[in-house]
Amino acid sequence: MKILYHIKYPQGIGADRFIYEGYKHAWEDNGHQFFTFSEGDDLAQKLEEFRPDLFFTSLTDNYLKTPNDINIIKRFKVKGMKMFVGVDTFFDEDVSRLAILKDPDFADVYYGEKEPELMEGFEEKTGKKYNVMPHAADKLNHFPTEPVKKYRYDIVYLGAKLPMKSRLFTDVLIPLTKNKKYRVGVFGPCWTLKDNLLRGAQKICQKIKLQKGVSFFNKFRITIPLNEENQLYSSAKICLNFHERKKDGATLNVLNQRTFKIPACGGFEICDHVPALRKYFNEDEVVIAGLDPQDWFNKIDYYLNHEKERKAIQEKGTARALKDHTYHNRIERILELYNELL
Repeated sequence: MKILYHIKYPQGIGADRFIYEGYKHAWEDNGHQFFTFSEGDDLAQKLEEFRPDLFFTSLTDNYLKTPNDINIIKRFKVKGMKMFVGVDTFFDEDVSRLAILKDPDFADVYYGEKEPELMEGFEEKTGKKYNVMPHAADKLNHFPTEPVKKYRYDIVYLGAKLPMKSRLFTDVLIPLTKNKKYRVGVFGPCWTLKDNLLRGAQKICQKIKLQKGVSFFNKFRITIPLNEENQLYSSAKICLNFHERKKDGATLNVLNQRTFKIPACGGFEICDHVPALRKYFNEDEVVIAGLDPQDWFNKIDYYLNHEKERKAIQEKGTARALKDHTYHNRIERILELYNELL
Protein backbone atom coordinates (compact mmCIF):
# COMPACT_ATOMS: atom_id res chain seq x y z
CA MET A 1 0.00 0.00 0.00
CA LYS A 2 0.97 3.64 -0.48
CA ILE A 3 0.71 5.83 2.61
CA LEU A 4 0.84 9.64 2.55
CA TYR A 5 1.34 11.21 5.99
CA HIS A 6 0.71 14.88 6.69
CA ILE A 7 3.06 16.57 9.16
CA LYS A 8 3.87 20.27 9.20
CA TYR A 9 7.50 20.08 10.31
CA PRO A 10 9.06 16.59 10.08
CA GLN A 11 12.40 17.98 11.29
CA GLY A 12 11.05 19.46 14.53
CA ILE A 13 11.76 18.09 17.99
CA GLY A 14 8.18 18.02 19.29
CA ALA A 15 5.83 15.10 19.83
CA ASP A 16 4.48 15.29 16.27
CA ARG A 17 7.85 14.30 14.87
CA PHE A 18 8.17 11.19 17.02
CA ILE A 19 4.62 10.08 16.24
CA TYR A 20 5.38 10.56 12.55
CA GLU A 21 8.62 8.57 12.76
CA GLY A 22 6.91 5.78 14.70
CA TYR A 23 4.28 5.36 12.02
CA LYS A 24 6.84 5.74 9.23
CA HIS A 25 9.02 2.96 10.64
CA ALA A 26 6.04 0.67 11.24
CA TRP A 27 4.57 1.08 7.76
CA GLU A 28 7.93 0.67 6.04
CA ASP A 29 8.90 -2.28 8.23
CA ASN A 30 5.72 -4.00 7.06
CA GLY A 31 6.56 -3.49 3.40
CA HIS A 32 4.39 -0.45 2.63
CA GLN A 33 5.47 2.69 0.77
CA PHE A 34 5.48 5.76 3.00
CA PHE A 35 5.51 9.35 1.72
CA THR A 36 5.45 12.71 3.52
CA PHE A 37 3.37 15.83 2.89
CA SER A 38 4.71 18.82 4.84
CA GLU A 39 4.53 22.61 5.09
CA GLY A 40 5.23 24.25 1.75
CA ASP A 41 4.29 21.22 -0.36
CA ASP A 42 1.59 21.47 -3.00
CA LEU A 43 -1.28 19.20 -1.95
CA ALA A 44 -2.60 18.44 -5.45
CA GLN A 45 0.90 17.79 -6.75
CA LYS A 46 1.70 15.38 -3.90
CA LEU A 47 -1.52 13.45 -4.32
CA GLU A 48 -1.04 13.24 -8.08
CA GLU A 49 2.59 12.15 -7.70
CA PHE A 50 2.07 9.42 -5.10
CA ARG A 51 -1.56 8.36 -5.63
CA PRO A 52 -1.82 7.10 -2.01
CA ASP A 53 -4.22 4.42 -0.83
CA LEU A 54 -4.30 6.08 2.59
CA PHE A 55 -3.86 9.77 3.40
CA PHE A 56 -3.30 10.68 7.05
CA THR A 57 -3.95 14.27 8.02
CA SER A 58 -5.27 16.16 11.02
CA LEU A 59 -7.73 18.89 11.88
CA THR A 60 -5.43 19.82 14.75
CA ASP A 61 -3.73 23.21 14.18
CA ASN A 62 -5.72 23.61 10.94
CA TYR A 63 -3.46 21.39 8.86
CA LEU A 64 -5.92 21.78 5.99
CA LYS A 65 -6.50 25.50 5.79
CA THR A 66 -8.69 26.26 2.80
CA PRO A 67 -11.89 24.98 1.16
CA ASN A 68 -9.71 24.28 -1.87
CA ASP A 69 -7.73 21.70 0.17
CA ILE A 70 -10.96 19.87 0.93
CA ASN A 71 -12.05 19.95 -2.72
CA ILE A 72 -8.69 18.57 -3.86
CA ILE A 73 -8.99 15.71 -1.38
CA LYS A 74 -12.51 14.90 -2.53
CA ARG A 75 -11.26 14.70 -6.12
CA PHE A 76 -8.74 12.03 -5.19
CA LYS A 77 -11.14 10.20 -2.92
CA VAL A 78 -13.33 9.51 -5.93
CA LYS A 79 -10.31 7.64 -7.34
CA GLY A 80 -10.21 5.33 -4.31
CA MET A 81 -8.05 7.13 -1.73
CA LYS A 82 -9.17 6.72 1.90
CA MET A 83 -8.88 9.55 4.42
CA PHE A 84 -7.85 9.03 8.05
CA VAL A 85 -8.18 12.28 9.98
CA GLY A 86 -6.82 12.93 13.45
CA VAL A 87 -8.92 15.00 15.86
CA ASP A 88 -7.97 15.97 19.40
CA THR A 89 -10.80 18.32 20.40
CA PHE A 90 -14.47 18.70 19.69
CA PHE A 91 -16.19 22.04 20.01
CA ASP A 92 -19.79 22.53 18.91
CA GLU A 93 -19.24 26.27 18.54
CA ASP A 94 -16.51 25.85 15.91
CA VAL A 95 -18.96 26.06 13.01
CA SER A 96 -16.47 25.85 10.14
CA ARG A 97 -14.70 22.86 11.66
CA LEU A 98 -17.99 21.14 12.45
CA ALA A 99 -19.03 21.55 8.81
CA ILE A 100 -15.87 19.73 7.71
CA LEU A 101 -16.39 16.98 10.29
CA LYS A 102 -19.97 16.42 9.10
CA ASP A 103 -19.04 16.42 5.41
CA PRO A 104 -19.81 12.86 4.23
CA ASP A 105 -17.29 13.15 1.39
CA PHE A 106 -14.28 14.21 3.49
CA ALA A 107 -13.00 11.73 6.10
CA ASP A 108 -13.50 7.98 6.10
CA VAL A 109 -12.13 7.48 9.62
CA TYR A 110 -11.71 9.91 12.52
CA TYR A 111 -9.24 8.94 15.22
CA GLY A 112 -7.24 10.35 18.11
CA GLU A 113 -5.45 9.54 21.35
CA LYS A 114 -8.22 10.85 23.62
CA GLU A 115 -10.46 8.42 25.42
CA PRO A 116 -14.11 8.28 24.20
CA GLU A 117 -15.54 10.13 27.20
CA LEU A 118 -13.42 13.17 26.28
CA MET A 119 -14.99 13.27 22.82
CA GLU A 120 -18.56 13.09 24.09
CA GLY A 121 -21.00 14.39 21.52
CA PHE A 122 -18.72 13.75 18.55
CA GLU A 123 -20.75 10.96 16.99
CA GLU A 124 -24.08 12.63 17.75
CA LYS A 125 -23.09 15.95 16.17
CA THR A 126 -21.07 14.67 13.21
CA GLY A 127 -22.68 11.32 12.42
CA LYS A 128 -19.17 9.82 12.38
CA LYS A 129 -17.57 7.31 14.73
CA TYR A 130 -14.54 8.36 16.79
CA ASN A 131 -11.78 5.73 17.05
CA VAL A 132 -9.27 5.74 19.91
CA MET A 133 -5.70 5.41 18.67
CA PRO A 134 -3.35 5.77 21.66
CA HIS A 135 0.26 6.81 21.38
CA ALA A 136 2.81 4.02 21.25
CA ALA A 137 6.49 3.08 21.17
CA ASP A 138 8.58 2.97 18.02
CA LYS A 139 9.63 -0.68 17.80
CA LEU A 140 12.75 0.18 15.77
CA ASN A 141 14.01 2.78 18.27
CA HIS A 142 12.44 1.86 21.60
CA PHE A 143 13.78 -1.43 22.93
CA PRO A 144 15.94 -2.41 25.92
CA THR A 145 19.72 -2.06 25.73
CA GLU A 146 22.62 -2.81 28.02
CA PRO A 147 23.09 -0.04 30.63
CA VAL A 148 25.43 2.78 29.60
CA LYS A 149 27.70 4.39 32.19
CA LYS A 150 26.93 8.02 31.28
CA TYR A 151 23.20 7.41 31.83
CA ARG A 152 23.42 5.49 35.12
CA TYR A 153 21.17 7.87 37.05
CA ASP A 154 19.01 7.07 40.03
CA ILE A 155 16.20 9.15 38.51
CA VAL A 156 15.70 10.60 35.03
CA TYR A 157 13.14 12.79 33.32
CA LEU A 158 13.19 13.35 29.56
CA GLY A 159 10.69 15.90 28.28
CA ALA A 160 10.02 19.54 27.54
CA LYS A 161 9.46 22.05 30.32
CA LEU A 162 5.79 22.68 29.56
CA PRO A 163 3.64 25.12 31.61
CA MET A 164 0.83 22.56 32.02
CA LYS A 165 3.22 20.34 33.97
CA SER A 166 4.62 23.12 36.17
CA ARG A 167 2.94 21.89 39.36
CA LEU A 168 4.62 18.48 39.21
CA PHE A 169 7.91 20.06 38.15
CA THR A 170 7.82 22.47 41.09
CA ASP A 171 6.56 20.02 43.72
CA VAL A 172 8.37 16.84 42.63
CA LEU A 173 11.09 17.14 40.01
CA ILE A 174 12.94 20.26 41.16
CA PRO A 175 13.14 19.12 44.83
CA LEU A 176 14.56 15.80 43.61
CA THR A 177 17.31 17.59 41.65
CA LYS A 178 18.26 19.50 44.82
CA ASN A 179 18.44 16.37 46.98
CA LYS A 180 22.08 15.33 47.07
CA LYS A 181 21.33 11.71 47.94
CA TYR A 182 20.03 11.16 44.39
CA ARG A 183 21.80 11.34 41.04
CA VAL A 184 19.13 12.99 38.88
CA GLY A 185 19.22 13.64 35.13
CA VAL A 186 16.81 16.08 33.43
CA PHE A 187 16.82 16.21 29.64
CA GLY A 188 14.65 17.92 27.04
CA PRO A 189 13.75 21.27 25.49
CA CYS A 190 13.01 24.56 27.30
CA TRP A 191 14.93 23.89 30.51
CA THR A 192 17.51 26.63 29.89
CA LEU A 193 17.47 30.27 28.73
CA LYS A 194 19.68 29.30 25.79
CA ASP A 195 17.22 26.69 24.60
CA ASN A 196 14.27 29.05 24.92
CA LEU A 197 16.11 31.59 22.73
CA LEU A 198 16.85 28.88 20.17
CA ARG A 199 13.19 27.84 20.28
CA GLY A 200 12.20 31.42 19.47
CA ALA A 201 14.54 31.48 16.49
CA GLN A 202 13.18 28.14 15.33
CA LYS A 203 9.60 29.41 15.48
CA ILE A 204 10.56 32.33 13.25
CA CYS A 205 11.98 29.84 10.74
CA GLN A 206 8.73 27.89 10.86
CA LYS A 207 6.69 31.04 10.34
CA ILE A 208 8.65 31.99 7.21
CA LYS A 209 8.67 28.34 6.09
CA LEU A 210 12.45 28.00 6.24
CA GLN A 211 12.83 24.25 6.84
CA LYS A 212 16.64 24.38 6.72
CA GLY A 213 16.59 26.82 9.61
CA VAL A 214 14.35 24.50 11.65
CA SER A 215 16.76 21.61 11.05
CA PHE A 216 19.79 23.80 11.83
CA PHE A 217 18.54 24.83 15.27
CA ASN A 218 17.60 21.24 16.10
CA LYS A 219 21.32 20.43 16.31
CA PHE A 220 21.64 22.76 19.29
CA ARG A 221 18.34 21.91 21.01
CA ILE A 222 18.58 18.11 21.26
CA THR A 223 19.98 17.35 24.73
CA ILE A 224 20.67 13.69 24.05
CA PRO A 225 20.97 12.02 20.62
CA LEU A 226 17.59 10.72 19.48
CA ASN A 227 19.00 7.22 19.03
CA GLU A 228 20.13 7.13 22.67
CA GLU A 229 16.73 7.55 24.29
CA ASN A 230 16.49 3.81 24.90
CA GLN A 231 19.96 3.84 26.47
CA LEU A 232 18.83 6.52 28.92
CA TYR A 233 15.74 4.60 30.01
CA SER A 234 17.53 1.25 30.12
CA SER A 235 20.34 2.65 32.27
CA ALA A 236 18.46 4.71 34.87
CA LYS A 237 16.94 3.06 37.93
CA ILE A 238 13.71 5.11 37.86
CA CYS A 239 12.16 7.01 34.93
CA LEU A 240 9.58 9.66 35.76
CA ASN A 241 6.56 10.48 33.61
CA PHE A 242 4.44 13.62 34.05
CA HIS A 243 1.32 14.50 32.05
CA GLU A 244 -0.18 17.86 31.19
CA ARG A 245 -2.84 18.99 33.65
CA LYS A 246 -5.42 21.71 34.16
CA LYS A 247 -4.67 24.64 36.47
CA ASP A 248 -6.46 22.93 39.36
CA GLY A 249 -4.33 19.81 38.90
CA ALA A 250 -7.10 17.77 37.29
CA THR A 251 -5.97 15.25 34.72
CA LEU A 252 -6.71 15.59 31.00
CA ASN A 253 -6.83 11.77 30.93
CA VAL A 254 -4.74 11.55 27.75
CA LEU A 255 -1.66 9.34 27.81
CA ASN A 256 1.54 10.76 26.35
CA GLN A 257 4.12 8.89 24.27
CA ARG A 258 6.45 8.58 27.25
CA THR A 259 3.94 6.26 28.93
CA PHE A 260 4.72 3.63 26.30
CA LYS A 261 8.32 4.53 25.43
CA ILE A 262 9.77 4.13 28.93
CA PRO A 263 8.77 0.48 29.47
CA ALA A 264 9.46 -0.40 25.82
CA CYS A 265 13.04 0.81 26.35
CA GLY A 266 13.44 -1.35 29.43
CA GLY A 267 12.81 1.46 31.90
CA PHE A 268 11.06 1.34 35.27
CA GLU A 269 8.29 3.95 35.11
CA ILE A 270 6.63 5.96 37.85
CA CYS A 271 3.77 7.91 36.30
CA ASP A 272 1.36 10.51 37.62
CA HIS A 273 -2.22 9.37 38.03
CA VAL A 274 -4.09 9.28 34.71
CA PRO A 275 -7.22 7.07 34.88
CA ALA A 276 -6.76 5.80 31.31
CA LEU A 277 -3.39 4.27 32.20
CA ARG A 278 -4.91 1.14 33.72
CA LYS A 279 -6.58 0.33 30.39
CA TYR A 280 -3.11 -0.26 28.96
CA PHE A 281 -0.85 -1.29 31.86
CA ASN A 282 -1.54 -3.25 35.04
CA GLU A 283 -0.39 -2.35 38.56
CA ASP A 284 2.54 -4.74 38.30
CA GLU A 285 3.72 -3.15 35.02
CA VAL A 286 3.75 0.64 35.68
CA VAL A 287 3.70 2.36 39.09
CA ILE A 288 1.34 5.31 39.66
CA ALA A 289 1.96 8.22 42.05
CA GLY A 290 -0.62 10.84 43.06
CA LEU A 291 -0.41 14.63 43.14
CA ASP A 292 0.90 14.58 46.71
CA PRO A 293 4.70 15.08 46.39
CA GLN A 294 5.29 12.85 49.40
CA ASP A 295 3.72 9.93 47.55
CA TRP A 296 6.32 10.38 44.82
CA PHE A 297 9.20 10.65 47.29
CA ASN A 298 8.02 7.59 49.23
CA LYS A 299 7.70 5.44 46.11
CA ILE A 300 11.01 6.62 44.68
CA ASP A 301 12.80 5.74 47.94
CA TYR A 302 11.01 2.42 48.20
CA TYR A 303 11.85 1.21 44.70
CA LEU A 304 15.42 2.51 44.82
CA ASN A 305 15.87 0.30 47.89
CA HIS A 306 13.97 -2.72 46.56
CA GLU A 307 15.73 -3.63 43.35
CA LYS A 308 14.15 -7.06 42.99
CA GLU A 309 10.62 -5.64 43.04
CA ARG A 310 11.66 -2.81 40.74
CA LYS A 311 13.15 -5.23 38.21
CA ALA A 312 10.07 -7.46 38.28
CA ILE A 313 7.75 -4.53 37.49
CA GLN A 314 10.11 -3.23 34.80
CA GLU A 315 10.28 -6.61 33.06
CA LYS A 316 6.50 -7.01 32.99
CA GLY A 317 6.03 -3.44 31.76
CA THR A 318 8.57 -3.98 29.00
CA ALA A 319 6.92 -7.22 27.90
CA ARG A 320 3.50 -5.51 27.79
CA ALA A 321 4.71 -2.46 25.85
CA LEU A 322 6.58 -4.47 23.21
CA LYS A 323 3.69 -6.92 22.82
CA ASP A 324 0.71 -4.55 22.71
CA HIS A 325 1.80 -0.92 22.46
CA THR A 326 4.06 -0.27 19.48
CA TYR A 327 3.23 1.58 16.29
CA HIS A 328 3.28 -1.82 14.61
CA ASN A 329 0.26 -2.65 16.82
CA ARG A 330 -1.42 0.62 15.92
CA ILE A 331 -1.17 0.08 12.16
CA GLU A 332 -2.74 -3.37 12.63
CA ARG A 333 -5.79 -1.54 13.97
CA ILE A 334 -5.62 1.00 11.15
CA LEU A 335 -5.59 -1.79 8.57
CA GLU A 336 -8.65 -3.34 10.24
CA LEU A 337 -10.47 -0.01 9.88
CA TYR A 338 -9.27 0.33 6.29
CA ASN A 339 -10.49 -3.15 5.35
CA GLU A 340 -13.91 -2.35 6.82
CA LEU A 341 -14.19 0.46 4.25
CA LEU A 342 -13.63 -1.80 1.24
